[in-house]
Amino acid sequence: MDVLVPNGTPAWYGDSGADHTAAAHTWRHPATSRYGTALVDGYDIAYLPLDDVATGEPTVIDVLREARHTDQRWITIDIDPADRHLIAPGRVAPTAHHDQHVPADATWVQATVTSTAVAGQEYRALVADGYTTDAGYEVARFDRATAERMVADLTAVHANHDRNSDPMPGEYPHLRWAGDVLLLIEERDNVNGNTYREVDQAHPDPQGRYAIGAYGWPWQRVTKWVSGVASNATFDLNGRT
Repeated sequence: MDVLVPNGTPAWYGDSGADHTAAAHTWRHPATSRYGTALVDGYDIAYLPLDDVATGEPTVIDVLREARHTDQRWITIDIDPADRHLIAPGRVAPTAHHDQHVPADATWVQATVTSTAVAGQEYRALVADGYTTDAGYEVARFDRATAERMVADLTAVHANHDRNSDPMPGEYPHLRWAGDVLLLIEERDNVNGNTYREVDQAHPDPQGRYAIGAYGWPWQRVTKWVSGVASNATFDLNGRT
């Protein structure tokens, strides 16, 4: 796993008291033990100065601040061993959404998936065959009709005011359309009331599908039991189970 670790003084600690770090979200292919990483033989550490101005390019800290003000939620870092062990500011770029979820030659298969993020609802999807997230979950893509149903289902969850099942603030995310882009929004409870923060965007890919919650929501395939034998639920191109 590729990890950014600050080395400033005073040290920066997370909520648990450990060093605050930022881990790259990447794919794994358990069958071949491959995973997406910048690591190559003899190149396993490099430094990324936040305020280096020697190159005449915008500094990394300026890029990060600009990304925050322009609502760009992801940062990419182009790693090139030719740079030796000092990453230039020009290698850092912000982006509004994550789109390179798995290698381009991955095969996508049809399956039914669910997640705690959607209150256990089940949805038909395409999943990357043999690939998982770094946490071991599926990478799933959904067509527009399924995405719209997911929005409606989560809206219904948040509208539920039954005392036994009313969700706690932040228990489930919110989904909102902005044109053909799906916004993923987190709810937080504080002393001044609930606040809402956009944490990601799902844009339609060339096939019109949305990788909703990719690398953020724990998508898992639904297992059906038939005559005592477990089998993954799948369906054909015409949508028949």
